[in-house]
Amino acid sequence: PLVVTQPLWLFLTVVVTVLIITELKEKFIFFTTQIDRTEFLNLGKFLVMAGVILPIVPDKPIVSFLTLTPYKVWLTVVVISSISYISYLLRKFVFKESGIILSGVLGGMYSSTATTLVLARKSKTDVAHRLQYAAAIVFATSMMYLRILLLIGIFNDHLFRIVYVYFLIMAFVSAAIGAYFLFSDKKNKVMADKLENDTHPLEIKVALAFTILFIAFSFITYYAITTFGTTGLNVLSWIVGVTDIDPFLINLFQGKYAIPLSLIGIASFQAIISNNIIKCIYAVVVGSHENRKTLILAFLSIIVINLICILIL
Repeated sequence: PLVVTQPLWLFLTVVVTVLIITELKEKFIFFTTQIDRTEFLNLGKFLVMAGVILPIVPDKPIVSFLTLTPYKVWLTVVVISSISYISYLLRKFVFKESGIILSGVLGGMYSSTATTLVLARKSKTDVAHRLQYAAAIVFATSMMYLRILLLIGIFNDHLFRIVYVYFLIMAFVSAAIGAYFLFSDKKNKVMADKLENDTHPLEIKVALAFTILFIAFSFITYYAITTFGTTGLNVLSWIVGVTDIDPFLINLFQGKYAIPLSLIGIASFQAIISNNIIKCIYAVVVGSHENRKTLILAFLSIIVINLICILIL
């Protein structure tokens, strides 16, 4: 049928492709034996989430007073899962022998809070490399700013143009503090071992929890703004730092609220500051005693500069 109905180049392309795949069969088999079967299931889950479910989800508002639609909710889950999945793949297959620093950087793409907890616990049993763990924790926070900036660019390009400079400044400042800790560790030239934290981020429970939080914050944010105005939004932004801030922030980026974009940027930074305070507490309580003063000063510096960005904004 191809020969009769299609141009010659298409037929020859199919023939060449079949020949190449046939000759590379053994390499493909060897490649698949090197990868855990669960990774193919993970890839299948991701393709179902992004390529099957997303296109068929309706894009009609759930309630009349919100722009919330099933499509927007699932799109948010797909975007977050994509960033997390890329971080997971890089950590497991590209940078398999990565040390603590790169683990902090890649972990920050997924969740800086979870990464801080893991690194803090590890630092308690590896005091010799305590500054490297402190640096990795701060690098995870630096990546958090870049991750949130990416989310702003995806969901609200107008807000992106207003706040991108401030987010880049915060990412640079955090990275500079982490680099200072890393290069001031003159006693340990050998990098600490990598983290054994290869859990994949595509669990149904994780997606379900994120979806519930996103919907809940949509209603809570609407109620706070319509009832208490900007005061309600400011109070809410400080409170959400104790939990996963992504559902709250993406809801702000997607929602069409009757408030200036600059106030949304300020609320975003306030939620981030609140989350940084929580991470600092986690790192101090769970981590090495020798790192307490170092991390408190690091997070205090980041928070102060973040507050300055808010004042300018």
